[in-house]
Amino acid sequence: MKKILLSIVMLAFIHCSFAQKSSFEKDQKNYDNAGVETIKRLNKTSPLILNEDRLSLLKTIETYSDPYSDGPFKEYLKKSEEEAEELEHKEPILYAYRMAFEKVLQEVKTTKVKKGTASVWMLYNMGFVVKTASGCFGIDVDHRLAEELAPYLDFLYITHNHGDHANVKLIAAMKQLGKPVITNFDVDNAPYFSTTATSYKIGNFTLQTDISDHLRSPDLPDFVAVVRIDCGDDTGNFSLLHCGDSGFDPKRFKKVQGPVDVVVLRWGAARENEILGQGEGQVQTNYAVLSHLIEMRHKPYPKGQASITQTLKHLPNVKCENTILPFWGERLVWEKGGLR
Repeated sequence: MKKILLSIVMLAFIHCSFAQKSSFEKDQKNYDNAGVETIKRLNKTSPLILNEDRLSLLKTIETYSDPYSDGPFKEYLKKSEEEAEELEHKEPILYAYRMAFEKVLQEVKTTKVKKGTASVWMLYNMGFVVKTASGCFGIDVDHRLAEELAPYLDFLYITHNHGDHANVKLIAAMKQLGKPVITNFDVDNAPYFSTTATSYKIGNFTLQTDISDHLRSPDLPDFVAVVRIDCGDDTGNFSLLHCGDSGFDPKRFKKVQGPVDVVVLRWGAARENEILGQGEGQVQTNYAVLSHLIEMRHKPYPKGQASITQTLKHLPNVKCENTILPFWGERLVWEKGGLR
């Protein structure tokens, strides 16, 4: 009974906190920010069509991110709500970051998902939210405001314990609401913790994990838990494989191998092709989604960041019929065996 009351209080607190905030977008009229027009134009394009206009906009966004990456972004994340909002109004890349969250939160709250379909949002970095007719979940969701998504997620899956994949505030908010957070590192979180390949069933969702190294680092040999999620009959059996920051070694994908509708890769580097094919530990898919784009805690490319420019160079060599480059806040819809 106490747990139920705590969940109700927490839910009400999160709703009230959000309701008391002024409209970020409405307040933007008081600021001059080049990012406003760029994001407005980007939102009129489709991640499924990489035409000249979209390419130009993506490259423009990269010119916003490079000067602000690493140190300035980490400092921004430490600031108070008021100070952070002020920066989001002024800095083009932080405006893009904030508006991606506003867009995803609003659409997750209001989108009515038809039976036989699934909506898939890329929030930031490798963070995805998937909503179906019967449920909603997040994978590697990270953002300054990530905890505001907690009331709308039925569970959260985290591939590994790095800050750009495991958001501490969102994890806490989910637990306070009594919702599952599935990891390979949260040892006190049974039954949603395992360091070995494991299966889970939550509502209509079936999860299967496998354990991988982190980017083939000998220092982190079993650090990443890749996950395949089958979303159930009410989605037309839509399935998604999220690879996290794995090393893409087929020997570490045997538990999640086989046909899958969508694979979330990193940025299309050559090694990522090693899991695409017909062999043992490989997957067969018509859709590969590239992610981890300009994670702002990392130094600009080539010192750590997955740049848009370099990702575009990788894209033609990804061995998949449809390789997609979504940006922060964008939504894809799975319907009748394809993405639109």
